[in-house]
Amino acid sequence: MEYANPGDVKEIMDLYEQVIEKVNKTSVRLGWNTDIYPSISFVNEAISNGEMCILREDGRIVVAAVLNREVNPEYDEIKWEINGPKERISTIHALAVLPDKQGDRVSYIMLKDIEDICRKRGDLAIHLDVIDTNIPAYKLYTRSGYKEIDCIKMYYEVVGTREFRMLEHVL
Repeated sequence: MEYANPGDVKEIMDLYEQVIEKVNKTSVRLGWNTDIYPSISFVNEAISNGEMCILREDGRIVVAAVLNREVNPEYDEIKWEINGPKERISTIHALAVLPDKQGDRVSYIMLKDIEDICRKRGDLAIHLDVIDTNIPAYKLYTRSGYKEIDCIKMYYEVVGTREFRMLEHVL
């Protein structure tokens, strides 16, 4: 895993577009739309903040995700095992795998690398949310040791108010 640079923007956006195109043909119904999320401004901001993580295989980006400490206000209402301090809890956003690499375990490699980075910087936990229809992502996280803490309604601009499973991995 490495952090993306400005030269990676086009390839990251292509990855997200391919994922959206594939997912829109399934029951997952992420609701992602690159005009809103994950948008080019979202990707550029994540890169400039040093938060856009990518995994390359044979020279091409096969997984992308954002790792930071930004969360919706609803996260504060969850009874996490680790509630803080906030500066020692990371959050994974917009994790996506190139469609032709889905099922190849690259997402597990990416998660392991992210967890290693979080441990090295002294984080106590990783928190994240998974939209209720995204069963493949839910299985990835739970098989990787993430625990479902709650299931709540939460608002995101791109999908409106939907059910989200709130997951935690204690490091």
